[in-house]
Amino acid sequence: MLSRIFTILLGLLLSIGARSQQSATGAALPTPEEFLNAVYTTVVDSSVANYYLVMGTDSCRFLKYDYDEWIKYHLKEPLAFPILNELSEKVFLSRYPYFWKQNQLKKAVCVTRRQADSLLQDKKDIVFSFSLPQFTDDGQYAVIDLNLLCGPLCGQGLTCIYRLTTRGDWILVGKNLNFSSL
Repeated sequence: MLSRIFTILLGLLLSIGARSQQSATGAALPTPEEFLNAVYTTVVDSSVANYYLVMGTDSCRFLKYDYDEWIKYHLKEPLAFPILNELSEKVFLSRYPYFWKQNQLKKAVCVTRRQADSLLQDKKDIVFSFSLPQFTDDGQYAVIDLNLLCGPLCGQGLTCIYRLTTRGDWILVGKNLNFSSL
């Protein structure tokens, strides 16, 4: 009986946490799935009916960055140093596992790492693996790693920074190629 009550309470807490998040300043943040639905077309062809997504999130590589390099090569618009620092700090502090919620994703078909390995052995399928998005306290900027995997030694990984527009759309304002073996 006690374990049943614990399970119900745990499920309730997880469902509350999965709804829209709030930042430290009280700004409403999208759920990770809402954000992913808005930006996945950065790496996924929008014309496909479905895409394979590894169920568990990756770690984001935006822990350390070279400000001069991001300003010179990777940003489409200027970003203040404090914004980049805040995103980097959020990535550093968010090293906990997260599993995508299949029922909240538009076109993703969530697969385990083992299933992804099996799909990639055929070399016919592409599998995607994304990090958990991190947001600035004001909810105006986000960073996420978007990785495309096409085989054991084939893939591409990007760190992407987005800005929220006044219309509520997320636009790509910075992109860094982490690795590529296409």
